[in-house]
Amino acid sequence: MKRTKSGVERKVRAAFLSTTCIVAIVTIAIFKVTGQSNNQNQEMMITENKITEIAINEDNTVLVEVWSDYLCPWCYIGEANLDNAIADLGINATVVYKSFQSNPTLQGAFTVKEIAKQSGFSLEEARKKSKYIEDMASSANVELHMDFVIMVNTMDAHRLAYMVKQRGHGKAMAKRLFEASYLEAKNIADPNVLTELGEEFGISKEETLAMLKSDQYRAEIKSEIQEGINNGLRGVPYFVINKKYSLSGAQPKEVFKETLSGILEDDGPYKPLISKSPSAYTCDETGCEIPNK
Repeated sequence: MKRTKSGVERKVRAAFLSTTCIVAIVTIAIFKVTGQSNNQNQEMMITENKITEIAINEDNTVLVEVWSDYLCPWCYIGEANLDNAIADLGINATVVYKSFQSNPTLQGAFTVKEIAKQSGFSLEEARKKSKYIEDMASSANVELHMDFVIMVNTMDAHRLAYMVKQRGHGKAMAKRLFEASYLEAKNIADPNVLTELGEEFGISKEETLAMLKSDQYRAEIKSEIQEGINNGLRGVPYFVINKKYSLSGAQPKEVFKETLSGILEDDGPYKPLISKSPSAYTCDETGCEIPNK
């Protein structure tokens, strides 16, 4: 992997993984293991940044649409900061979770040792970057362990989350998938793990397995991803507030509070979206941005 100049952020392709104290950051390693190429990434056409729906706030509720992936640490952190901002302001907010895949062509599940062997990164450098992300999570009141991550394709996790969302528990399911990845070291592509998570939300093992064996919700997931791209998404987490303002990346709580404050006095959505985003870390279909610290 090319090393960038000091002070310049660089992108890496997957996660920061470790055994005990050792974390290996993955860039091209996953694609070496899987044999995938950049040309096989999600094929999505970038269209004009236009909004076609109107947010209705008759009950003074702010609508927040969130695009994220469950193996994106910035999504976990950014969504926690959003929740904290909403709580601080004491406003009513409806948060709707939508899908994105940060490694859409990934096949198989990769352990820490397998990824570390392929990555070629300095383990000392990896430790520092992992610690930086965990500290950011701590500041958002989120516990996150980068060494627990098992890199997998998240399509099936998104399909299960979509099923649960249809039953009114989308936010809770998103939280459980993050916890399973970052606290419980679970493989969120494993049917056994997904059936257990589904049962927590009243979905029988048989129903989850039937869904996983079919193509159910696959088209809906792809549609949500394309919807985000049409509305300006270039990386996740990506937030659209009242179909007017957009925020990209793991923004701090203060940025969310500033954007949310007084938004109910606005006179409706704009076309195109108004970006309110200072620079913040994201993941896209090629990997995750990592601070050069």
